[in-house]
Amino acid sequence: MKEKIFIFIFLIIFLLTISGNNMLIPQVFAQNNHSPKNVPRTVLVELFVQEGCLTCPTAEFCLEDLAWEYGTSKFILVQEHLWGDGYDTPETNARYNWYVGDGKKGTPDVFINGLTKRLQGLFCDCIEGNYECYKDVIDKELTRPSLLELTAVRTPHSNPLPQEEREDNQGVEEAKGEDKEGELTEEKVLNIIIEGTVKNISEIPLKDLAVCGMVGREGDESGLYNYIQDISPFQNMPTLLPGKTFNFEYIPEISLAPKSEINGEEEILHLVIFVQNTETKEILQVLYVE
Repeated sequence: MKEKIFIFIFLIIFLLTISGNNMLIPQVFAQNNHSPKNVPRTVLVELFVQEGCLTCPTAEFCLEDLAWEYGTSKFILVQEHLWGDGYDTPETNARYNWYVGDGKKGTPDVFINGLTKRLQGLFCDCIEGNYECYKDVIDKELTRPSLLELTAVRTPHSNPLPQEEREDNQGVEEAKGEDKEGELTEEKVLNIIIEGTVKNISEIPLKDLAVCGMVGREGDESGLYNYIQDISPFQNMPTLLPGKTFNFEYIPEISLAPKSEINGEEEILHLVIFVQNTETKEILQVLYVE
């Protein structure tokens, strides 16, 4: 009996020795807190068109169909009109000139994530061929890892009416006898402020970046799917080190009320925020703000 006890104790000591006492000490695994965060990439496609362009409708049809297919979490399409066609703006013309410079100009002209990929004209005469070519390029962009995490929310903000409007309202109230104490309650108008953050989720510093916003209108016709009417100036960012965050605010010049009454008709407006490298003109991430 004593021999069995002795052998049992010897085996325990032997096992503890060869395992380095790991059987009795809890294991601690080091975690890499600086590993990149997996954030899905969203692709921004800018389609530059002009009314009267004979080949633009094919590009519009294909890309609009793809936009509905993918949804705004993967693919955001904006249409920017050019050269005095009635839907263009100084900002859309300036943006196209910024992209192209002294290079060849013409419509349709497609920029996928900025200058990451440019597709001018059509690939072929058939709609199916162009659809597949656009889709292949978009799918390839979706597989690229995102270096940034972009967030943005709409924040309602009340502003007092301008002075001349307050005076007009005061005259109306006095005429009705409702302003008995000669005091005018300051009326408020609802504005929207976009507040957001840009976080570097990569392992490298990111420089030459800027935040920009676009507001688009939605029309019923092809080519007016989400045509841009306001492009904000770039908000330049300092060099963003890994793990660091940049906070921004953006006040669109066009009211972003969900349903605006213009000429008795409801108007749908869309807001897009994106981060672009101002040197390479590559768009690193984009967000559709609900």
